[in-house]
Amino acid sequence: MRETAISTSRREFLKTSAGFAATVAALGPDRSAWAAGNDTIKIGLIGCGNRGPDAAMNALDADPGVKLVAMAELFPDRLESALEKIKKHCPDRTAVDADHRFVGFDGYKHVIESSDVVLIACSSRFHPKYLRAAVDAGKHVFVEKPHGIDPVGIRATQ
Repeated sequence: MRETAISTSRREFLKTSAGFAATVAALGPDRSAWAAGNDTIKIGLIGCGNRGPDAAMNALDADPGVKLVAMAELFPDRLESALEKIKKHCPDRTAVDADHRFVGFDGYKHVIESSDVVLIACSSRFHPKYLRAAVDAGKHVFVEKPHGIDPVGIRATQ
């Protein structure tokens, strides 16, 4: 009997992984992901470039209890265009108020504070720092791409 391999593109893998990560975060052993005793899982997005909005939409598709509440980006125009794209996809669960749209290098800190699950989809050079901050804050984290791209970044996450 001959087995056939199933081929999956990188894009499909990442799309599926983002949804899976949000679901696992919600169903994991640490039930603190539920905010204030309800079934809403607040997600925050760090990085609003090419992959960030898609990661957020995948997470929103994973469960009806997921709600996008905070976003961070270095460039305000990218943040606003990503927000519009996400709102078109899922308007009823995209609730990023103006005071939860963070622009600049320290925006990630505010997203971590505001969220139960943090989606990190920014430039890979920032992944170790943002990942460490989110884990130290006790948050569930989904990191796009490698979380360390050089020896210094890899050692930073250990």
